[in-house]
Amino acid sequence: MKLALSMFGVAVVVIGGTAVGINAAKPKTDYAAVAESKTIMGYEGWWNSTPADGSGKDLPQETVAVNTTTGQIVDAFNRAKNAAHQVTSISDVHFDVVPDPTWPAKSVVIIDTATGKVIDSFTVDEKGRPILPRP
Repeated sequence: MKLALSMFGVAVVVIGGTAVGINAAKPKTDYAAVAESKTIMGYEGWWNSTPADGSGKDLPQETVAVNTTTGQIVDAFNRAKNAAHQVTSISDVHFDVVPDPTWPAKSVVIIDTATGKVIDSFTVDEKGRPILPRP
């Protein structure tokens, strides 16, 4: 009888441990759904990067990202603010957008505010997420 109770106790512990292990292995969040619902909070590229040597003198000092569908500024970057560990808000940059019919449709164009020239562009979906080219 003691042996049977001991075996039962061991079985309960093993089954309980297995159940806890299986439950712990299940994801707590549907990360794909979370990523799907997130709003784009800015774009990153060569124009707002910091080279390994720390010198950004040959890079644009300030840029805006303009959605070509809406003509609205959707992101901004200022290298001096970034160097001071401050976030650049769209309202911090004073740049008048003049939509250009040669801009690619359904895209975001990156404009160097010092020159007004488009320095990069990429296609985006209706939520502003970049559409990566297929290999």
